Amino acid sequence: MLSLLVALLLLVVGAALLTAGAEGFAENVTAASSRLGVSVLALALLLAGAEPEEAVTAMLASGQGHPALAAGDAIGANLVILTLTLGLAALVTRLPVTRRSVEYGVAAAVLGAVAYLFMLNGVLDRLEGSVLVALYVAGVVWVWRRERTPPLIGEMAELEEKDRLHVGEGAGDEATGRALLMVLLGLLGMVVGGFLAVRGAEGLVDALGLTESVVGLTVLALATSAEMVALVWAARRRGLTEVVVAGTVGAVAYNATVSLGLAALVSPLGLGRHNLVVTTAGVTAVLPLVLLVGLRTGRLPKAVGALLVVAYVGAMGFLLAR
Repeated sequence: MLSLLVALLLLVVGAALLTAGAEGFAENVTAASSRLGVSVLALALLLAGAEPEEAVTAMLASGQGHPALAAGDAIGANLVILTLTLGLAALVTRLPVTRRSVEYGVAAAVLGAVAYLFMLNGVLDRLEGSVLVALYVAGVVWVWRRERTPPLIGEMAELEEKDRLHVGEGAGDEATGRALLMVLLGLLGMVVGGFLAVRGAEGLVDALGLTESVVGLTVLALATSAEMVALVWAARRRGLTEVVVAGTVGAVAYNATVSLGLAALVSPLGLGRHNLVVTTAGVTAVLPLVLLVGLRTGRLPKAVGALLVVAYVGAMGFLLAR
């Protein structure tokens, strides 16, 4: 009973930190991106999309001889993000879909497909892990160069104009540092919260007798990707719905490359050809293409959001029943 209470407490504290971190990120991401000279889309792709808690968890599991748990966490998180997170976001707000976000979604699908092909033989070795990490690094360079010095519109343009008229150079530097610090503190809160949530989830699943693959794809993945769900609500409150799409795409690309790649570098991931993780990797590789549905209207339809949430519930029922 005591261990159960401790696990529940860790989950509650983790969820609180995740929410606070997401609030801090959403509040300051616009100012930070304006002063860095990149778009909100780029900053959300590269920062909100980064999933260090997923990578750390996967590496620890791999190093301790649990390859299915390591890979299941990374792939399961993508399943959560592309169904539950994206679906809820489409249901609660007008989720914008632009040609640029679709292009990044297609790129994430390509990275997911590469990871899936690497795992088809049942093993993700160190060389393949190195390739995945290198692909992510190349993607970061591509996004950063592409999004540098975007046209200033809306709130970013107002911030820039205000800085020119009323703020001196020293004060501007101070404001830049403060905005960046708050963004990083928000990310730190999400990472620490995710870490605590993982510990709590691991305590809860000890008594359930599930396989490593199922644990990684369900409870552990939901716990470690919970900050993306929190980010949906924080971004919605502040009208930064573009952050949700970018963060979703960035997180999926990160997990399919860095999280899996680093875990394989620690120790090759021997999964077997017919592992549930491999099958789920194939499904999640295709899911980013759902953004194509919203390209014509400029937003992801609520009906699609509802289908994604239902798909998540169905997938969890299927996995937990095995």
